[in-house]
Amino acid sequence: MKILYLINYNLNENSGVINKIRQQVCEWKRNNSVYLFSISNFTLYDADFNIISKKENFPLFLNRKGKIFTFLRLLYSSYKLPKIIQDIQFDMIYMRYLLYMPFLISIIKKYKVIMEINSDDILEYKLGSKLTYYYNLFTRDKILNNMNGFVAVSDELKEKFLHYKKSIKVIANGIDSKSYHYRLKIDTIKPTLVFIGSPNQSWHGIDKIEKMAKYFSKYQFYIIGISKKDTHNIKYLGYLKNEKATEIISQCDIGIGTLSLYQKGLTEASPLKTRQYFACALPVIYGYKDTDIQEDIDFGLQLENCDNNMDYKKIETFVEKVYKNEFYRKEARRFAEDVLDYRIKEKKRISFFDKVLNDD
Repeated sequence: MKILYLINYNLNENSGVINKIRQQVCEWKRNNSVYLFSISNFTLYDADFNIISKKENFPLFLNRKGKIFTFLRLLYSSYKLPKIIQDIQFDMIYMRYLLYMPFLISIIKKYKVIMEINSDDILEYKLGSKLTYYYNLFTRDKILNNMNGFVAVSDELKEKFLHYKKSIKVIANGIDSKSYHYRLKIDTIKPTLVFIGSPNQSWHGIDKIEKMAKYFSKYQFYIIGISKKDTHNIKYLGYLKNEKATEIISQCDIGIGTLSLYQKGLTEASPLKTRQYFACALPVIYGYKDTDIQEDIDFGLQLENCDNNMDYKKIETFVEKVYKNEFYRKEARRFAEDVLDYRIKEKKRISFFDKVLNDD
């Protein structure tokens, strides 16, 4: 199979999205030919992310900052794209969600195209510019109706796209479990809980973790990614590189996932932080439906996805059960290897590609 991955990112950047794209292509190229084309910088890459050719630069006036120029660059890219990819041999296009561009339709109608759905685009754009929100709202069907298939990262998102009557597969976010070291035996002197996140993300529920720390004054809490003044049992460690963050996480007893997802209007997710905890052999407390967890697990505590979900009695019972328990740590790690690893997920994605290509 020959795949063209159409992206709207610069592969030289360092972000969660770029890391996911790299993991995907790393697995795809084992038995397929893969090319990537970035419409953000007009660059064609091979499967090892080497630049094959840089087709051209944007006109100088389009390099200015601002949302209108971002939109104009996307429009210009879609206009040039048919000519740019005409010499590339491929069977299908894979792409993440993009705003509708008139010139993109000619390509979509010519090839088999599968789109990856990572969020509720209507809700996401509603939280930003009103102009972009209404543009997306009134044009999205023009591109979505012409897709041959969708890959959604959750069942909740799948439900929002079923009415398009296209092939659709749910594949939650994965992780490279082999890159995370773990410990089964922990020598903490008291239950130690850890959270990794980013500033100003209200749905993470940092306020709830702080309340939890006040209630469980004898527990120790580490919060990675956020800088604040420490309390007697909370250490705010700020931003850390992944290696250092992993080292700290692997020495803790329990990971804390997102606790206020309802603030994004969602009930289901597959956050990288949760997968990182499991890969480091940590049982996890979280407050949403995880796409990869289809039944109750002994090494996870799912709280309700609501404002008053801090059930301290339930949390305490769970902490006492898993604290320094090597069995539950081993089960968490096994879950990461057997279910969450990106290699397993990408094999499912490739099988879905085959199905869509063979559909009449």
